[in-house]
Amino acid sequence: MPTPKPNLSGDSWLNPWHVDPAVNRNYDFIDGLRGMAILMVICCHHFYVNPQAGPGVQFMGNFFGACGRGVVLFFALSGFLIAWPFWKRKVGQAPLVVPPGYARRRFWKIYPPLAVSVLFFTVWNIAKTGDWSFAGIAARWLSGLAFLLPVDGRLNPVMWSLAVEVQFYLFLPLFFLVCRRLRPMACLGMTGLFFLVIPVMARVWMKSGPTFHPYIDPHFPAGLDAFFLGVLMAGLHNLNLLKKGWANIGCLGLGLWLVALLTSAAMTVWWGPQTFWQDQGIDLMEKIASGLLLLLVADPEHRVVRWLCHPVLRWCGIISYEWYLFHQPIFYWFRFQLGPAGGNVLIYAEIMIGSLVTGLLVSALVYRFFSLPILKRGRKPPSPAKV
Repeated sequence: MPTPKPNLSGDSWLNPWHVDPAVNRNYDFIDGLRGMAILMVICCHHFYVNPQAGPGVQFMGNFFGACGRGVVLFFALSGFLIAWPFWKRKVGQAPLVVPPGYARRRFWKIYPPLAVSVLFFTVWNIAKTGDWSFAGIAARWLSGLAFLLPVDGRLNPVMWSLAVEVQFYLFLPLFFLVCRRLRPMACLGMTGLFFLVIPVMARVWMKSGPTFHPYIDPHFPAGLDAFFLGVLMAGLHNLNLLKKGWANIGCLGLGLWLVALLTSAAMTVWWGPQTFWQDQGIDLMEKIASGLLLLLVADPEHRVVRWLCHPVLRWCGIISYEWYLFHQPIFYWFRFQLGPAGGNVLIYAEIMIGSLVTGLLVSALVYRFFSLPILKRGRKPPSPAKV
């Protein structure tokens, strides 16, 4: 099956930053969706307003604050990309359920940048505060215990999503092993039970999803439904059940994301902090929006796909993991050192622009000279004998 690549110009500079997947198709527009997701998260964590400001400014602040929900889009994309080779093997009736090298590729993608960020921010926080409890937090992340047990969120609050992601990586092979004797269509139906019904029931029962303060706690399996539509779309795609025209429906995902963010901001301004059920309603809209965007895989030449393949947007997506790991503590440091702005526009701009540029530069350097060489080694295609 040929790899769909839109005919773009002016993106040759991006090639050295990109590494082709080892067992998956190369969906350039998904890099663009990652770029969109990370820019949403960056807006959330860098844009802040005076809590005493008027309703218009408060609405704007809450709108950008809601952009942190771009993590939901990351989860849907992971559900699609990580489940795709599993579905390929399921549909092709391959003797091995789990793609060869699966654990190795996940480890070399996730762990090295995580370890660098943990060590960096641990030394930083101990030097800044003299609090050696950060060493214990670091030990939990470096040993992997933080993926399974609650951990203090002070080191880097954004790592809550990484704990949820890794639990998905562990659960997905178990799901396909449990369903190994089922036909592909029956397995497709079982995704609704394991990745939607059970996680939602767990979240309703606990009245809580994954948390990041004061402790990072994924509350397994309460966060797995964010991956559901990604896993489902990967199955439908491998079964050739996605029609080309469905990509037009996928475009609605952009509009639904905007509606979800506007609704979340309006509810917070008018009614105050959202209740559990209000939050679940917004969350549902965002998960549906993310799933709709994945319908764009049905038409690689769609105009929205081409827009998402813009080199700058793709570049943001390519370095998104490193940017995600490093951006928030750097912003907090700038705000602590330079703030409060006290209404001074120049100081406010210095905090935002300084932290944005610094975080982006650090992330790009870590990816280009540390993560990328590791990825290239870790994504060597499996030998034909094992496929």
